[in-house]
Amino acid sequence: MTEAFLQYVWQHQLICLDKLYTTNNEPIQVIKIGVFNTNAGPDFLNAKIKIGETIWAGDVEIHKKSSDWNVHQHNSNKLYNSVILHVVATFDKEVFTENGHAISTLVMPILPHVTNNYMQLKDLPAGIRCSKQLQEIDSLRITMFLERLVAERFEQKSEQIILSYHANTNNWEETLYQQLARNFGFKTNNDAFELLAKSIPLQLLSKHQDNSFQIEALLFGQANIWSGHAGEYELSLQKEYRFLQKKYQLTPISPTWWKFARMRPNNFPTFRIAQFAQLASKIPHLASKILESDLDTIKTFFSCDASSFWHTHYSFGTESPKHETSIGKQAIDTIIINTVVPFLFAYGKVRCVDSFRTKAYDILMALPHEHNKTISLWEQHGLHPSNAYETQGLLQLYNNYCTEGKCTRCAIGHTVLNRRQEIFRS
Repeated sequence: MTEAFLQYVWQHQLICLDKLYTTNNEPIQVIKIGVFNTNAGPDFLNAKIKIGETIWAGDVEIHKKSSDWNVHQHNSNKLYNSVILHVVATFDKEVFTENGHAISTLVMPILPHVTNNYMQLKDLPAGIRCSKQLQEIDSLRITMFLERLVAERFEQKSEQIILSYHANTNNWEETLYQQLARNFGFKTNNDAFELLAKSIPLQLLSKHQDNSFQIEALLFGQANIWSGHAGEYELSLQKEYRFLQKKYQLTPISPTWWKFARMRPNNFPTFRIAQFAQLASKIPHLASKILESDLDTIKTFFSCDASSFWHTHYSFGTESPKHETSIGKQAIDTIIINTVVPFLFAYGKVRCVDSFRTKAYDILMALPHEHNKTISLWEQHGLHPSNAYETQGLLQLYNNYCTEGKCTRCAIGHTVLNRRQEIFRS
């Protein structure tokens, strides 16, 4: 039984209300549970509790054992002098505040079915622990929770973009350029792509807007991703880069950043850089255009082919059969989901314009549902998303709740934990 579970029980008052007594046998009446505190200090702030004949206003602290109060050194911390009730699963020691006040303690009488459900849920393998109960849960409840998860997901993503925006001296174009580069790395090389973008500012690339070969030379040179046996095209890029490097006094990144292992050729960083070079030369003022455009138009911004050399290469030095070099439809959708949507969220948040957040939501709802291992897992358990809005919610649910075992913070988990009938049938 974790402290998080005990906090959850207190927050939702999943207790036998007719069995509330202190360890000194004084009756307790909970008038106000308090506000859950995510910062330093007691767990629930501004509670109101009647103990005996006295109504107390203050804070509530929760532990597995009462002796944890001293283990966590609350007995010497003035922040906890405001605690009026210590709520525990096991009483093993009377405790005192820093100013010497004895704290009333409640051994929480948790509703039996809640404890039983929690223990069974906790003992299941990590992942979607409630998978067998999903079909029994009201679809409207799931839909409403996914809406909250989507908002939560893009609030988190937009916060990172806002930090980047401030680091880029409030330049939205530079910020979007760096975010776009990062997402061209598709997880394996995202850090390397972001570092590449930061090593060669958008303003510098824009000076060569009309010369895609020079942009390609600059990006490959800064990436420092040359082969050991250069052919004619690679040599020409290197020559062009050396000239531009000297002109702009550029320092390339370390080639050790780049990863090729266990990747499909069309995800090789060399191939992605070639595509990114064409994109960078094609669309000036991309941030401004995205803010003004609808989804169909935005998709055209990312529709481009790598230069002719890459029609028969995925990397320098090794020729391959002729293949497609354009960014695929699914890849464009992924870029829009991971770059454009959080950018719109961040822009709307900074500018305090809700219409950009609405636009972001509309884009997600208009895009098809994603295909990946996590979404396949949800589909195996009966949840079939119809668009990217729902898949983003399911990704947030799995990555931030299921894998972390945060069932008590999940609306679906809350429903499972509160079911009185037998729910863990084999």
